[in-house]
Amino acid sequence: MKKVGVFGNAGGGKSTLSKRLSYITGLSLYVLDKIKYRSGGVQVSQEDYKRAHQEIWQTDRWIIDGFGCMETVWLRLDEADTLVYVDLPLYVHFWLMTK
Repeated sequence: MKKVGVFGNAGGGKSTLSKRLSYITGLSLYVLDKIKYRSGGVQVSQEDYKRAHQEIWQTDRWIIDGFGCMETVWLRLDEADTLVYVDLPLYVHFWLMTK
């Protein structure tokens, strides 16, 4: 397990799981929302995001948390050797987001 893609609906525990996996495995964790958005929720340009994403997924070891965008998701999923899809019932995602 050297390249891990973690994805699924919002509020399902992806970030918590990703942090724990990073701690256990020693793999660097990259959270796509932190790459795609600056503080205050301002979105970076698509080109800047794609460039940062490419630099990450071309390295040898990573955990990437999140979806990003359609242009980059398939590149990442093809490159990953491990995929974790958080698929809880929607009411659970809603409950976890609002608790």
